[in-house]
Amino acid sequence: MDRASSDAATTVIFRTPLGPRLISLFAVAALAATGALTTALAVVLLVNRQWVLGALVVAPMACFIAGLTGYVWRDLRGKWGLRVSMTERSLILDLPGGRSLIHRPPERHVEIPYAEIAAIEARLEAYGSLGLEMMQRAYVLHRRNGELIFLCEDRAIATPYAGAPFAPVAAAIAERADVPLRDLGMVEGRGGFLGVWGARAADWAATPLTLAQQLRIWRAVAITGALPIPVIVIAMLLRGLLSG
Repeated sequence: MDRASSDAATTVIFRTPLGPRLISLFAVAALAATGALTTALAVVLLVNRQWVLGALVVAPMACFIAGLTGYVWRDLRGKWGLRVSMTERSLILDLPGGRSLIHRPPERHVEIPYAEIAAIEARLEAYGSLGLEMMQRAYVLHRRNGELIFLCEDRAIATPYAGAPFAPVAAAIAERADVPLRDLGMVEGRGGFLGVWGARAADWAATPLTLAQQLRIWRAVAITGALPIPVIVIAMLLRGLLSG
């Protein structure tokens, strides 16, 4: 259904809270500035023929920061552009492509009558990287025609850094559409390197993990969540260097 047919009076029930949006904005600005300075330093070193330091140390560092900046920029776009609205008869979704850091959902702007919604589905997704484990909860809208629309994800589940802003929204959509909010259990995806490069989610139809597998992962998540963020980052970097 074309969004132009939407009712004039809508009630916005969700946008990413301002705090996380501002944090992402600051992170992008800080990384971009750091990347620019590192790139400039690499150029200066290479011009002065300091090949080892410039080409083998500073230049790769500049590339790493550039990649990380792009990753955080995608997250910023997702947080600033996400908007879910409800009218009396339909759900209006404005979903940017960057609303997930691991899934690659396309950008969607669509109005869906409640009668076309079959269910809201949620599952836990575990991603291991270099011995550390992170957990998120993903939400998908299941239409009666079989189409699956990825909505959003709550990240860093079961850690002090957890944020679950979408859980009440998913429940509100299910209640308004009078459909079930299905719990699909837990699956395990590929964490790649630092959860940034090479990460891949399991197929939405993947078989849930057994209880023994879930308990093993929860223990790893608890250990990871107990570490301060700088320790986690340093540990990942060191393990990556040593394993390379």
